[in-house]
Amino acid sequence: MEQLEVKKMVDSYTNWLNEEISTASFGEYAEITLPYLDRFNDYLQIYVKVNTDGTIELTDDGIIIANLHASGITFRNGSSRKKSLDQIVKNFNVSIQGEDIIATATANNFAQMKHMMVQAMLQVDDLFVTNPTTVKSMFLDDIATYFDANEIFYSRDFSLLGKTGTLYSYDFHIQRTKEQPERFCKGINKLTLDQRDATLQRWSDTQEKRGDKSKLIVIYNDENNVKDDIITGFTNYGIQTIPFSQRQEKHNLDLFVS
Repeated sequence: MEQLEVKKMVDSYTNWLNEEISTASFGEYAEITLPYLDRFNDYLQIYVKVNTDGTIELTDDGIIIANLHASGITFRNGSSRKKSLDQIVKNFNVSIQGEDIIATATANNFAQMKHMMVQAMLQVDDLFVTNPTTVKSMFLDDIATYFDANEIFYSRDFSLLGKTGTLYSYDFHIQRTKEQPERFCKGINKLTLDQRDATLQRWSDTQEKRGDKSKLIVIYNDENNVKDDIITGFTNYGIQTIPFSQRQEKHNLDLFVS
């Protein structure tokens, strides 16, 4: 392809972008609407204000993160999703204040910072992606972070044969101590009746092979709605459950460290 044709293509894109951008004024802020779509197929909007010192503040007015929160997406300290958010902030030289994504520019680098702001908004919005494998991996990483912070030593993805000869994999295995038998731990991001029944079946087969003293502990994400009868079913079979939000309570920590 000739250099001249490439230049025409670039100019065509730039012209289209300029034609699609619109602006409006709201008090001390100017609203810039850009032809990039979020996950709701709405155009991205950036609000711009010139500060008294001459710097230019850009913000999304909290829309992106507020929408994620409304959809049940949280950013717990130490969680994989929070780490992803922090990496986006670092990569695009923006900051998070409350729910607002904010960038600071000067007259000389405004165009570059506006572009960085758009890329940050799009990538943060993409954190909504709920591929089940990805979400499960993130939740297990959150549990591993909890173990690491409390110096709980474990093995990941511990596999063993049940009485029927079926091979099962448990997310975490913690060796026995003087006070505690060996413990297996399963992390469940979305605890449903089917998940409970499958876990009970696997544990029944496993326990018969390992001996009565082995324990299973289920850590579940209580940000997702969990019915009481599901937890009762685990209790009836002697399986201890920990809501992730209560993981730091002493009686829960004692299951792993005593």
